[in-house]
Amino acid sequence: MKLARNILLVDDEAPWLRTLAVTLNRLVPEAVIDTCVDSRQVMNRLEGTDYALVLLDLTMPFHSGEDLLAQIRLEHPNTRVIIVTGVNEVDTAVRCIKNGAYNYFIKTDDVADLALTVRRALEVVGLERNYHRIKESFLSKTLAQPSAFNNILTCEPNLLDQFRYLEAVAFSPEPILIYGESGTGKDEFAKSCHQLYSPEAPFVNVNLAGISESAFELQLFGQLSQEPGKSQAGALHQVGKGLLYLNEIGDLPLASQAKLLDVLQQKQYYPIGSDRPYPVSCRIIASTQHDLLARNQEGLFRRDLLYRLRAHKIHLPPLRQRKLDIAMLINHFISLAAAEMNLAPPQQPNDLANQLKCYDFPGNLHELKGMVFDAVSRSDGIQLNISPFMEAINEHKSTAEHVGNSIIFPQVLPTLANMSQALIDEAMSRTANNQTAAAQMLGISQSALSRRITKKDECC
Repeated sequence: MKLARNILLVDDEAPWLRTLAVTLNRLVPEAVIDTCVDSRQVMNRLEGTDYALVLLDLTMPFHSGEDLLAQIRLEHPNTRVIIVTGVNEVDTAVRCIKNGAYNYFIKTDDVADLALTVRRALEVVGLERNYHRIKESFLSKTLAQPSAFNNILTCEPNLLDQFRYLEAVAFSPEPILIYGESGTGKDEFAKSCHQLYSPEAPFVNVNLAGISESAFELQLFGQLSQEPGKSQAGALHQVGKGLLYLNEIGDLPLASQAKLLDVLQQKQYYPIGSDRPYPVSCRIIASTQHDLLARNQEGLFRRDLLYRLRAHKIHLPPLRQRKLDIAMLINHFISLAAAEMNLAPPQQPNDLANQLKCYDFPGNLHELKGMVFDAVSRSDGIQLNISPFMEAINEHKSTAEHVGNSIIFPQVLPTLANMSQALIDEAMSRTANNQTAAAQMLGISQSALSRRITKKDECC
């Protein structure tokens, strides 16, 4: 892994500074070490050189380490700060961590541990900078409106490719179909398309999950009535020349699918109670978590509508396929949760993202967000409580073990007699035909087992 390399060591004790520089040069040879003995020069040094990491003493003339910590975090938020000091006070350490220090070390601590922390901090900064570099280079070269995707956090190449594709088809008159598991960000992609297509025009979201045929017609087409107060504007009227987002199109009843197909083909619709058609001027995007081709084969989705909707297709990967994004998304949700709960944002543990790489996140982004909000509510304001994540991992393991030990039945169920005989045969096989042991395994007496075996032999 390529590291962000520049480190600035700040301490007014020149001998200690030289010793620390020599030690880090030996233990972290890939780093470029600079030193500074005058606290007044620190901010100027940071302006002139891009430092990934600053190791900072607390007690110095002119500017204290805590003052410099606050200033560095404010003016150079992408630079990490590790406090290395002779001040061994818990309150001071807690205060520094709360104010943004990456870690806190006492000068008498094991230097090897400090070097390990320095390496980890450099890796974190390297990952963050690689993300920004990838995003900036990708977006600046291929996207005319990168700001349209500011609501989607990712550095996964496959998802970035979908940005480029969406921008390319944003002004096509044909519908766009976004498909992916629940919680993969389909709504956010629809909003990005709205920003690309018609940001000043309306964006109307119609949720089709569990909708009835009559409710669909009323919500989409509206109703005209001679009676005062009975008329109702539908989504197609409300959206005008904006973007209509049909969420969970796979749940639409078959009869309603025919009406939607007519809208797509004729570019017009009839409000309930009207015999005059109204033009359709909006852009239409649909999303689904279902395999629409499979639903068509099951007789639940019209093939002609499927082909009209999938003129442009965008597939959103599940979170289990976005391992590069986990740490970044956790930090994003930490900020949201802390702001909503009016709490100080706790720091994400360095190894949390790695621990979650083997977890499948069946609930995708919704599940991760819920975990983080729960973790923030349980945290002490310094470091993120990892209990919600570990509970989910353990529950997943327990479920997997349960499934692994469960009985798998064939498509055609066996009779009770066949199952009984199969259990007896398996128990006798496992116990080398020891009837006493087999009976204990089956939970019956040895004499009962003997009678069943005798009965089988007589039948044969």
